[in-house]
Amino acid sequence: MASGRAFRCQRPYRETLDFQLSSDVRLYNAPPDKKSRINWKYTPLIDQLPLEILHLIFLNLDLPSLGMLRRVSRRGRRLVESLPAYSLLRALASDTLRVMDIIKCSSYFPIGWLFTEFCYPWCRTCTDFGPLLYFPTLTRSCYKCNFLRPDYQVEPMRDVCFRFGVTQKDLRQSSLPIIHPIERHRPRLVDVTQAKALGIELHGGEKEMERAYQTRLKERERDYQRRVQQWEKHRRQGTHTGGRPRRRLRPTSLDEDEASEEPSWRIQATATFPYWDVRTQILEPGTYCRACTYHWEEGNASDWRRMETIWHPHPPSREAYYRAFLEADLPRHFLNCVAVKENYNFRVRPPSDIFFRRYGTDFIVGPKK
Repeated sequence: MASGRAFRCQRPYRETLDFQLSSDVRLYNAPPDKKSRINWKYTPLIDQLPLEILHLIFLNLDLPSLGMLRRVSRRGRRLVESLPAYSLLRALASDTLRVMDIIKCSSYFPIGWLFTEFCYPWCRTCTDFGPLLYFPTLTRSCYKCNFLRPDYQVEPMRDVCFRFGVTQKDLRQSSLPIIHPIERHRPRLVDVTQAKALGIELHGGEKEMERAYQTRLKERERDYQRRVQQWEKHRRQGTHTGGRPRRRLRPTSLDEDEASEEPSWRIQATATFPYWDVRTQILEPGTYCRACTYHWEEGNASDWRRMETIWHPHPPSREAYYRAFLEADLPRHFLNCVAVKENYNFRVRPPSDIFFRRYGTDFIVGPKK
């Protein structure tokens, strides 16, 4: 075990959805109260059930349903706000709830599922601390898995529909989460793994789905050639004033071999999500090593200049820069950290090409007795 300097950053990832929110955007607020029209001559069912059973029922409801129940009556409002999962998420993770509301994915999952991830610290696909929430599956994840693993790949809905032969109606009927953009000019996104499974189910097999995809490609090429011939005919006759028809490109970003040629949508369906320790009652958004941050931001990392890592999409120094920890796990990291052994003077800030820096108040973390 060793000691070192660490810090916490509220918005460490500029690719996530919550980073796109401006500072003046209002965080999540519960729906306003509404006058009740209940006939008080009859005893509502909600007053006939014990509180414990009501809480179990509430955990299977999504946030919009709880919001509507909260507006039924004052009694309903008190019952919803007495649910620990609702009150804690609203108080401690309001920015994440706000993002879920904007991208319209609050109705896909019950609040019990969200609260389970809120109280679980680790990434669901590795052993690292997960400071992010992946919305298509509502699972906690880390930056490295979001950046590299195919399970966290999202693509525009139009490309996914063309590649796997599904329609928007099929996506809605199957209740696949559709991530609506925060900025209007961006497309709606769909999880590739879920859409592929739906396409295989609709076509009856992966080979059948691939044959249908090749057929659609040939039809698109024939349509393009037909439009080009029509354009050339009108050009010779002098009756066509528009430009040459544009070729409709195939969605190559869905192919692993050509993914580097297309814009990446990685991290565009995630947001930062703090961890709530039920035992200690402490909120942990993620703690970062100051030495690893300094090593990367000040240009001391040589990963991009070494032949063994020059083509790596996530080299070691970049991975260390983005990796978040629980505060209790940092002493073990300091013991073998290359950047800590460099003994940097963090007050020295040489000129750097990086246009984004993470700021936070530094504090010393050491092994506890």
